[in-house]
Amino acid sequence: MASVLVCVHPARGHVGPTKPIVEALLAAGHEVAVVTGARYRETFEKLGATVRLLPPAADFDETDLDGSIPGRAGKRGLKLARFELANFVRAMPAQLSVMDLDVDVVLCDPLFMAGLALVRRKRRPRVLTLGFVPFMPPVPTAPPGRPGTVLKTLAPLVLGPARKLAEDLLGEDPGMLFADWPLHSDGVLQMTCPGFEYPRPQAPLHFIGPTTVSAANEHPLPPWWADLDGSRPVVHVTQGTVANDDLGRLAEPAIAGLAGEDVLVVVTTCGTPLRPGPLPANVRVADFLPYDELLPRCAAMVTNGGYGGVNHALRYGVPLVVVGASEDKREVAARVTWSGAGIGRARATASPRWLRRAVRAVLDDPRYRDRARELATEMAAGPSMDEVVKLITQEPCAAK
Repeated sequence: MASVLVCVHPARGHVGPTKPIVEALLAAGHEVAVVTGARYRETFEKLGATVRLLPPAADFDETDLDGSIPGRAGKRGLKLARFELANFVRAMPAQLSVMDLDVDVVLCDPLFMAGLALVRRKRRPRVLTLGFVPFMPPVPTAPPGRPGTVLKTLAPLVLGPARKLAEDLLGEDPGMLFADWPLHSDGVLQMTCPGFEYPRPQAPLHFIGPTTVSAANEHPLPPWWADLDGSRPVVHVTQGTVANDDLGRLAEPAIAGLAGEDVLVVVTTCGTPLRPGPLPANVRVADFLPYDELLPRCAAMVTNGGYGGVNHALRYGVPLVVVGASEDKREVAARVTWSGAGIGRARATASPRWLRRAVRAVLDDPRYRDRARELATEMAAGPSMDEVVKLITQEPCAAK
């Protein structure tokens, strides 16, 4: 039996893909403790894990970021990016204060900056990175054969304050930061397939496919569910759970652009209401829906590029239209285009006309659907959860 410490930020997009791994480790008889925020304490305790709560200095409420993170309110664009990255580093001492390192393995959120301090130690447990964001080291990244992305220009401006803060906390230049420290871990459990990540032969990547489960027992079906009867293509539209404070960036333009098209538009708002007013006849709306029920019925998905949601769609062979520029969404949009599984646009928003044309292209050109199905086949051929558990705990595992 192995002892495993799981460190994960209290955010839905981080907890969702981590929860099935914790559940599988516990089912296999391993000892699991989870470091996370108060909002997700019950989630992991129900599974049987021991939970260590982050101190207030490192905890936050993803549904009220401005209210729960001092100093964040009022910042936009580059200033917000610099603040958030520095804030991740600032949380490092508080994170380390609740991490019992007398364990065999640490599974660490890539934005959990205690991981940076941990991989620099000569004596430490085995450290594995939870790969539920794009694998980006070294910054900047780019598709093979192309020059660096916009990050090449922005990286020094965005990362400068965070790097200086890390140097102050550690007493020396760390020599690495967010995108780099997973390279120094003992492996990255990348939650996609090789066809959706740029080739990196020297990187310690283990492709395990998407792990999130979203079933009807978690999100009940709405009264209009019977409308998804296959009589017309279903296009799912979402802005995810983080960058959805203004649905006018993507969800509402998509609704306007697809009004009158011979498709059924299914929108999830993730708790943020649409603007008041009548909806087009071909639109259905819910706060949340069970993806394992919805996605097999979809012909396309329009999203702002959350890595987990995009890979969940690809698990079911659903081609994508991605429009996003916040967090890691530029990188996700680039991978969608590069992989051939859809159309990606690294912008904060798009017009109804552009979205209508992009959705029509994805629906009408079979190459997008064919490529998405190829990636789904890659994911299905990946390791089972039992094999992932053996990889984490270093138990013998039959090669596939």
